[in-house]
Amino acid sequence: MLSKSIKNHPTLKFILKTVFYFAVILLLIYLYGYYGAGQEPFIYNEF
Repeated sequence: MLSKSIKNHPTLKFILKTVFYFAVILLLIYLYGYYGAGQEPFIYNEF
């Protein structure tokens, strides 16, 4: 019943997709910071 109402309302579909993709982007940013990418100096900077 819920999926039928989502298919009939393009605005609701757009909002749900936007929230989903925003959450994915936030997750990727969090994981990038959590694993410390870019915190150590790059190996070739000292040559």
